Amino acid sequence: MIATIICSILITASVVTSFRSSTYGSPLGFFALCTAGIVPEISMPLPTYIFWGVATIIVIALGYVLPPAISGSRLGLSYIAGGASVGAVIGLAIGSEAAIIIASVAGSALGGVAFGRTPRGRILDFPTSRFFNYLCAKGLPSAVAMSLNGIAAAIIIASMH
Repeated sequence: MIATIICSILITASVVTSFRSSTYGSPLGFFALCTAGIVPEISMPLPTYIFWGVATIIVIALGYVLPPAISGSRLGLSYIAGGASVGAVIGLAIGSEAAIIIASVAGSALGGVAFGRTPRGRILDFPTSRFFNYLCAKGLPSAVAMSLNGIAAAIIIASMH
C-alpha cells in the first residue's frame, strides 16, 4: 500500500516535471518504476531495471552535453511532453510494455510536429534537420519519462487486481 502511494506521487512528479524540464522527469520516472517493482505481488526481471537505468542515464547525460541554448529551452516542451503522455496512456490502454513505449515515442514525435506547425514553432523550421535535432533533444527525454511512468502505472494497476 505504501509503495503504491509513493509510486503514484513519483509518477505525478515525473509527469509535472517533464512539462517543465526535459531532463528531470526521467529520474523521477525511474524511481517510480523501482518503487512499483517492490510491490509484493509483482516481480520484474533485473534486465528491465538495467535497461531503464541506462536509458535514464543517457537522458541525464544528454542534458549535460547539449548546448545550454538547447538543453535549457522549453520551446514546445508542453506539446512534446503532452504528446508523449497521451501516447503512454494509449499504450497503457492497449496493455503491453511495448505498446506504452511505442505510443510514447509516437506521441512525442507527433507533439513536436504539432508544435512545429504553430506560429511559435515556425522558428524550428519544420521539416529541416534543425527541427529533427531539437525534437530528438526534447522528445527522447519525454518519451523515456512517460514510458517509465506508463510501465510503473501498469504495475500498480496490475497489483490492485
